[in-house]
Amino acid sequence: MSSYNFLEGLLVVEVAKLGPGALGGFLSDMGATVVKVEEPGDGDYVRHAGSHALGDANGMGFMFLRWNRGKQSLGLDLRSPEGVELFKALAAKADVVIEGMRAGVLDRLGLGYDQLRQLNPKLVYCSLSGLGLSGPYAERGSHGPSFDAFGGLAQAPAQGAVSKHQGAITPPSVGMYAMGLHAALGVLSAVIRAGRTGQGSMVEVAAAESAAHWLTDVLEPLLNPDTAAPRPGFLDSKGRLTFWPRMDNYRTKDGQVVLLQVFMEKFWTRFWKLLDRPDLPDVYHAAGTPEEADEEISRRLTEIMLSKTLDEWEALLIPHDIPIIKVNSYADLVRDPHFLARDNVYDVDVPGVGTVHLTSTPVKVRGQTFAPALAPTLGEHSDAVLADLLGLPADEIAGLRERGVVA
Repeated sequence: MSSYNFLEGLLVVEVAKLGPGALGGFLSDMGATVVKVEEPGDGDYVRHAGSHALGDANGMGFMFLRWNRGKQSLGLDLRSPEGVELFKALAAKADVVIEGMRAGVLDRLGLGYDQLRQLNPKLVYCSLSGLGLSGPYAERGSHGPSFDAFGGLAQAPAQGAVSKHQGAITPPSVGMYAMGLHAALGVLSAVIRAGRTGQGSMVEVAAAESAAHWLTDVLEPLLNPDTAAPRPGFLDSKGRLTFWPRMDNYRTKDGQVVLLQVFMEKFWTRFWKLLDRPDLPDVYHAAGTPEEADEEISRRLTEIMLSKTLDEWEALLIPHDIPIIKVNSYADLVRDPHFLARDNVYDVDVPGVGTVHLTSTPVKVRGQTFAPALAPTLGEHSDAVLADLLGLPADEIAGLRERGVVA
């Protein structure tokens, strides 16, 4: 069982809970050795979070399995002087240290970047938090939904009820999932420079800002109200793209939903000619506004798409290179032949449970198979980490465990 091998030899020490653990997870996926430092007793409480658990109700949660696969777990009490010294010894050997707690936790323990870089000038130190290390909100607590609320991605309607739970499916937090990706980009860039110059870096990523930067094409015109000129005819009065019905979801005869993608003129022309529907382009030449034309096109396409099943539409349109794709539910996706054919699922054997199917990674590497080890139990690798990385003898490790420093 192994991840990819790009980062073999890179040592990462992580102190993170919940979503910030995704950074170490991405680095582990690419082959880094990631030592997850967890407090004895409870560890990362995402172990037992989420709507489903592995095996039984007390098993590990699937979020933990995903964000912590391939890592090594070291149970270490950082509130004890001995634990602090052991962490310093690890950081002195590490290429990367990840702080993924509330902002500044390691700094308050004397394990911040300014302290650790004295031991390891090449160290890349990454702090992930909800709202960042500075600014008027820095000391506030935060959770996944708050990141998108800050970033404008979870705006409430102007009137009426504002609950985000009225629908059957709660949208995932963009900020929570994006912060690990943004942090991985920053960390790996800093690692490359450290290898070239010997100079480490302090990298910081706030999940709320990962959400805020997700749709910068919306923000930048608002930042420049005196110089941003609206492009005539690009959007209608409701903020929709002109010709929006040609890139929209439609119900088929068998109750499926498809995304019809004939926005571009070449696909639109192929579509109406194939269906022998010259009345469709004629709508745009009839009297009325472009917005009224789009509303009429939407009505006609709704009727047209209801005339055939999903399979019939695919059989008709795809051979003519007219883009169409099923709008999958989550249950549809895990059975989708394209999803399965591209190694988006890997299998791992779990003691007491059997073979478990888990999602892999969108990164595909020719000649390599993605099959990381199962996420660790708390303290599973404590002895190995302390012996192999720090050279501690077995009796000293046993003493640390008796004193509650190591789990």
